[in-house]
Amino acid sequence: MKRKGILLAAGFLGLALGVTGATMQARADTTDALGDAASTALQKLDQFAAKEWARLKEDARATRDLGVQLNSVAEQSALLSDRLKNQKSELEQKISALDEQIKKLKEQADKLTIIHQKITELLPKFMNAVDGDQGSAASEQILAAISQDRVKAGRLADAIERRSADEVSSLLRRGTEGVRVQIGEMPEGEGATVNFRVGNLVHCLSTNKRCRGAASSLGKTPSRDDPDALLTQLHSVVTAANREAATCNKQVEELLAKATATQGGPPSTNADRAADLQRLMARLVTLQSNSTQLSREIAAAMDRVIRRT
Repeated sequence: MKRKGILLAAGFLGLALGVTGATMQARADTTDALGDAASTALQKLDQFAAKEWARLKEDARATRDLGVQLNSVAEQSALLSDRLKNQKSELEQKISALDEQIKKLKEQADKLTIIHQKITELLPKFMNAVDGDQGSAASEQILAAISQDRVKAGRLADAIERRSADEVSSLLRRGTEGVRVQIGEMPEGEGATVNFRVGNLVHCLSTNKRCRGAASSLGKTPSRDDPDALLTQLHSVVTAANREAATCNKQVEELLAKATATQGGPPSTNADRAADLQRLMARLVTLQSNSTQLSREIAAAMDRVIRRT
């Protein structure tokens, strides 16, 4: 009887050890799978970041070229402003005949002023977005830690399987202070799968290929502060600035040409109109100065982006 009891106890012990061993093996497999998924995700992130920065660098160079063009247009504006100053007396005498040209020029100056304001608002927003874009760098740290640290990968897998969003968030954020990590779905089932967001990058890690049929996936969400979107917008506004500044210069040339061509009739000097012309000339000088300053700021900002990439 004693012998049977000993054998029965030994059997239970063996069964327990077998179950424990199977559990430990399953846990080890899960940890390895999660680490492999993170390694795969890290490779995808490197490729993604390289493409993103290459495109940003190319767009920054194009925008810088536009800034240089804006400076050239501003230089032409300065020459035309000097001609206006030299012919101020003649313009004042013929101002009645030039009313339509002056009106058009004032409207063009209004357009250019608005565009300058847009550039002034967009440029710092873009640079702040570039400087504050920590999504790629933080994601790289997070994924590298999971793929290289077996203990952390095991804890993360356990937290995911228990669907503890707070613990998962804490584990992912560790070592990336100041970076916000948002936990998304953690679908139930075999293995461990988690979706999380860092900046505007959305990641998925899975031990059984539940990330769109793969062990990992990477996406990007639209954002107001996305550097790429802001640069596209800035590029468009600088293009408009060049176009409107060139139109403004053309209208100044037309005004000067008509003043030269106007013949006959008594001088029609009017104090109010002369003062209006004086204000318009001052605005044109200011616009030329603003264009020059903005072109320098655009070139400097784009140089920073190009060096960083």
